[in-house]
Amino acid sequence: MTHHNFHIPVMGIGFTIDTPLKVSHLGIDSVISLVDDILLEKLRKMYCEKFEVPYQEISDKLEDFRAKRITSYLNLIHDAANKKFEALKNSTFNTRKELSAYLNLLPDATTLKQELEKFSSHEIKKGAVNKWLKEHLTMGSVDVNIMTKVDKDNFTKDVKLPTEFNDAHAALRGYANSKLCSSLILSAGMNPRLYSYLENFEDFYPDSNGFIKKKIVLKVSDYRSALIQGKFLA
Repeated sequence: MTHHNFHIPVMGIGFTIDTPLKVSHLGIDSVISLVDDILLEKLRKMYCEKFEVPYQEISDKLEDFRAKRITSYLNLIHDAANKKFEALKNSTFNTRKELSAYLNLLPDATTLKQELEKFSSHEIKKGAVNKWLKEHLTMGSVDVNIMTKVDKDNFTKDVKLPTEFNDAHAALRGYANSKLCSSLILSAGMNPRLYSYLENFEDFYPDSNGFIKKKIVLKVSDYRSALIQGKFLA
């Protein structure tokens, strides 16, 4: 659940590739493009050095390197964004600059903002508001985008690899194997083989409580496309 009435969509390949690190702890949803695994690997190296996290290169000589690079990058973003969100919730109410930013970005009509205004200064001093915020603040979703038609075949020593090693299929596998609990946004047309490949990953199915860890969003331009693609996917 988000308290905002907007999100940051995917913008090209590089513009929103690390946006979740900047806005997810503020409760804002954003979308990462999974087109360029080379860029993701370079960024993972940079952020591992910045956050002092051990880094081991995923070379293009390794089997299934594209999917592994995507999984590793998304896991890094997941861990770093969650760490920032926990720091936000656990900081002192009167000194947390990021909390002010979180609340200022919320629509005035949102329930969270209205409920917070009901707290008296006495309750704030006692720390009641801190407990309430920990229970009600929500983190922005780290969603991903796959352009379904960017699904070229790949080869090893002039030998064509199986379909699951195509670009979009590998990106899907990389996301499916990650820690993220978010949405996969499929754009740029219909790819029946890719849609069918979704059924191989349990995170796209509801658990015993009906909870779905990874949801699917079809990005379409008109009702006809939505109807055709939605029916096929269903």
